[in-house]
Amino acid sequence: MASWLTFSAPRNSCIRSRLFRYYSDISYQNAAKKWQLGGIPKPKSILEDDDAEIDLSEDEDAVNGASPNAVPLHLRSPSGKPTPAEYRAHRETMQKKFPDGWSPPRKLSREAMDALRQLNRIEPQTFTTSVLADKFKISPEAVRRILKSKWEPGVEKRTKLAMKEREFRQAFIKERREKELLETENTRELQKMFRRSRRSEGESDLDPPGEEHGLDARDTFTFR
Repeated sequence: MASWLTFSAPRNSCIRSRLFRYYSDISYQNAAKKWQLGGIPKPKSILEDDDAEIDLSEDEDAVNGASPNAVPLHLRSPSGKPTPAEYRAHRETMQKKFPDGWSPPRKLSREAMDALRQLNRIEPQTFTTSVLADKFKISPEAVRRILKSKWEPGVEKRTKLAMKEREFRQAFIKERREKELLETENTRELQKMFRRSRRSEGESDLDPPGEEHGLDARDTFTFR
């Protein structure tokens, strides 16, 4: 018994010191001095904040299913509360930077660049920078850079690019064809299973053997 008391005494004192450190003001005061938190108020305890009323009617309605036809949050109309300053400033900045909405840059292929240069070379008055930018869905600055650049890939580079594009196209066509064949086979299997099920249902609905069908001796015909 004495040994148990000697063993439990330091353990209880350790627990008390730990609780005292967590739930006393001395630890907060030491931290405030160390980190210079004198102007920041101490956070409220759970026991001190227990008198605050919390509205849980919306959660209770969702749990109990009181309003199953309620409009989701992303489909509700905006509230009458003013927008916070940070979000309002961000929205104004984005509207100034992108007045026509978000339009990420579009990358043209080598063939499209050649076609763009050819159109501008044939009729420069008709196919101006603004017209080409509108037709190819790119910025006017990108059109100017394409028209200004004179670099063109060599014969070997063009051949490699053409072969790479052809291989990619063939692989895409092959994958699409295999997918269509698989879907066709699945459809045929389903049709066969449906026909078998209909046949089995038709055979089960037939009359039992031994009964004659059609005309027999009791059938009579009268003519007038």
